[in-house]
Amino acid sequence: MAACDNGRMPVATHTRSTLLLLLTMLVWGSTFMVTKELVALWPPLTVAFVRVALGTLVLLPMAWKRHRREERLPWGTLWLMGLIGVALYYFVFNVAMVHVSASQGALVQSSIPAMTALVAVLWLRERASPLRWLGIAMSVGGVLIVFSGSTADGGESAWLGNFLMFASVVFWAVYTALAKRVAGFDPIVISVAVTGTGALLLLPMASYEIVMASLAGEGLPMLPLVGWLEMLYLGVIASGLAYVLYNGSLRHLDASEVGVYTNLIPIVGVLTGVIMLGEPLSTRAIVGGVVVMFGVWITSRSERETAVTA
Repeated sequence: MAACDNGRMPVATHTRSTLLLLLTMLVWGSTFMVTKELVALWPPLTVAFVRVALGTLVLLPMAWKRHRREERLPWGTLWLMGLIGVALYYFVFNVAMVHVSASQGALVQSSIPAMTALVAVLWLRERASPLRWLGIAMSVGGVLIVFSGSTADGGESAWLGNFLMFASVVFWAVYTALAKRVAGFDPIVISVAVTGTGALLLLPMASYEIVMASLAGEGLPMLPLVGWLEMLYLGVIASGLAYVLYNGSLRHLDASEVGVYTNLIPIVGVLTGVIMLGEPLSTRAIVGGVVVMFGVWITSRSERETAVTA
């Protein structure tokens, strides 16, 4: 890390890292809107496979260069991460986006930090303070409020979409816990291994969608130019280059500071859904989203206090 003589980071370096992080959050927050538009054109699992495959291909040359040939990767864990954090995650996420709005999905996914903390407590046996339990409980309660704000008029489709989106939250929390097992390896090498295995697992499901569309006499429709640009955006930028930017910012920013910025993802997701797609947002959904994010803030604060006292 570059530093001044007094041990403090140069202002220009901190500012550049912060801007890279903000750009990454904007990209990831906009994926709800872009995915919503793409699953209206192509089957959801086909979209998931193409996105993950493109992301893998973008990072593959970098991973190939950084991987040490004598290093043995834990392929059992990597296949499990590819199944849970890629194949199952994008399976439920993309299907959920067929049934709920982009803004709704972003609000539900804002509970990821709290659910990750819950998995860490229950599975990894991490110590949980009363404040941490309060934050987790508030986040789950906020998600239930969000559910009620969208399902009052949406019927079974909205319930299914909300359930699947919350399942994606659980899958990501479990994936994050699994990622601790491979924390000592190069992050880009691990990312490519995980997305590559995930793409292989998604391929049969995407192929099934394409075959069924062909048997129905419809086939896979041609994407318009905008659709291809959106697909490239999800695969090349959101699943590829944004990861490089994220890791670059982590070199010069504290983890606690990065955690604060990740809370921008659901906010960007809601704003792009409402502004760009004209999606309605009920009062209960807004209230629920605020409760979720307040619970996440309490959870992250308790984690910082635990780290200081440990």
